[in-house]
Amino acid sequence: MSITQKLPQTYVRLLIIGAAFLVAFLVLEFKLWREQLYRGEQYRQRISQQSIRRIRLPSLRGRIFSSDNIPLAKNRPAFDVHFYLEEMRRPGYLSKTVKHILEKEREVAALIGRKPSLTEEDVRRHMNYLPGLPFCIFRDLNERERGILHEHSPYIQGMSLEATAEREYPAGATACHLLGYIRNDDPQQANDRDEFSYYQPDQKGVSGLEKKFDSVSDIAPRIRGLRGLPGLSMVRVDHRGFIYETLGEDIAAENGSDIVLTISYKAQCIAESLLHDKKGAIVVMNADTGAVIAMASSPAFSMEETTPQEIGKLMKRKDSPMLNRAVNGAYAPGSIVKPLIGMALLENGISPYDATECNGHTMIGNARIRCTGHHGPVELVRALQVSCNDFFVEHGMTIGVEKIREIMQSAGIGRKTGFTLPERSGILPGRSIKYRLSGNRWTVFDTALASIGQGTILVTPLQAAVFCSAIANGGKVMRPMLLQQINDRYGNLLYKQEPEIKGRLKVSAENLKIVREGMFRVVNDKNGSGRNALNPAITLFGKTGTAEVGSGERRYKNTWFIAFGTRDEVTYAIAVLIEHGQSGGRSCAPLAAEFFVDYFAK
Repeated sequence: MSITQKLPQTYVRLLIIGAAFLVAFLVLEFKLWREQLYRGEQYRQRISQQSIRRIRLPSLRGRIFSSDNIPLAKNRPAFDVHFYLEEMRRPGYLSKTVKHILEKEREVAALIGRKPSLTEEDVRRHMNYLPGLPFCIFRDLNERERGILHEHSPYIQGMSLEATAEREYPAGATACHLLGYIRNDDPQQANDRDEFSYYQPDQKGVSGLEKKFDSVSDIAPRIRGLRGLPGLSMVRVDHRGFIYETLGEDIAAENGSDIVLTISYKAQCIAESLLHDKKGAIVVMNADTGAVIAMASSPAFSMEETTPQEIGKLMKRKDSPMLNRAVNGAYAPGSIVKPLIGMALLENGISPYDATECNGHTMIGNARIRCTGHHGPVELVRALQVSCNDFFVEHGMTIGVEKIREIMQSAGIGRKTGFTLPERSGILPGRSIKYRLSGNRWTVFDTALASIGQGTILVTPLQAAVFCSAIANGGKVMRPMLLQQINDRYGNLLYKQEPEIKGRLKVSAENLKIVREGMFRVVNDKNGSGRNALNPAITLFGKTGTAEVGSGERRYKNTWFIAFGTRDEVTYAIAVLIEHGQSGGRSCAPLAAEFFVDYFAK
């Protein structure tokens, strides 16, 4: 083949190669245009999102006030030491930065006289999971410590003193069983954890009212509880996660609401002082509304010492300081139920004038139930006055347990009162409950015991105050009320709690009047079992009670006194329980008298 014949073939090949290069170039140009121009904005947004972090800003917790406007739980300003790790980075390996941070922590600890506690693991964990957030090194500095670090802060790069809010209980241990305590929320278990890159937790209630009123959605769906709403800060971080730019203005957190209780600070302090060095409880209520004016339980605990380790130690103590005896202590009531038994007798045909001869005991088969004395012939009013067991045992066996059970049930025994905090329901005497608890059948001896508040029956001091209130107010069994109102942080009313009637005593007004007469004589007659409750501040209608517990050498007495009285157009009901007491008249009645004398003192 000649040279002239080969040229066209070479030319064609060159054209094909050139065309191929041209097509490849055009495809590349198209791809570059598509990626850089057509989809460039989309990629820029992705890059921007990868460098933007959402930081959760915790809210300020609402306060808790007494009805007389004394703060029981509030927030105080505090100062913590923070390290900003992005300012403490050392060149080279990460281990150099970790070592530098630990050295600075020891330096700060030496300056303020605290013990260093950071470990290498702590530092690395923070750098891995929260690198953009300041690292809290020491909390709640006192004035001396703040002064020292203010002087040295210019020489410690990356250190800052940050203002925070700490929960404070100005009244110390006052109302501790009601208020409960708080801890910082666990970010890993928080419902909104996935919404934020960096999570600064709120304080959350762990027990008591701090827990109950974290949210009030069950009673006021549109109102915040003690826990507010978190805020938001948007920041941009570098490739290592360190903040270098804040984007726009922060969205501020919204404070929690303030809770106002029905508890009177003055009344609460008096009740708690009366229980000093005793094991027991005192509950004081407004009998007409159910508002709890005081609820004291002893022994108590400090709300400032509530770490898991400290709580564990308290839970192991034999005197059970964590137990709110007023609502979670269930006790045999003894003779404080005799007013209820008296109602059952009257409602079932026993005349108030029917007398029983009391010779100091009642024999039931081979069993002996002793009386508090040899009272001779007694009718209902006097039987209440002197707390005669013989009278109530004899007539209780006459009407039977079902009639007794009916009046007790109407008084709220054996069921929860509807109180704000967790409570025990106690035990309502009856055939089925005894069989369920012991496997034994009900006997006439059990009926005799139930007639004097012993055997298969348990009540809480709160339940005792509730049925005492019902006797006082004409038969209305009120729901005990602890919440008075909810305010915003400026004091504006958001919600007001209204009284609620839970039931009524199954007794006529006439028969209730007879029982009240007996309770009047308990305190105001010179031979009344509760005469030690007589006082110049208020006229009381009362009933003593003594219940024997245990057996043999371990046998002891739990003692009671319930009473009601009216002053300044308010009717008060009180229940006093003292464990290991002498008798209701000697151990409890004087405390009720002292309470009202101190409460009404100017």
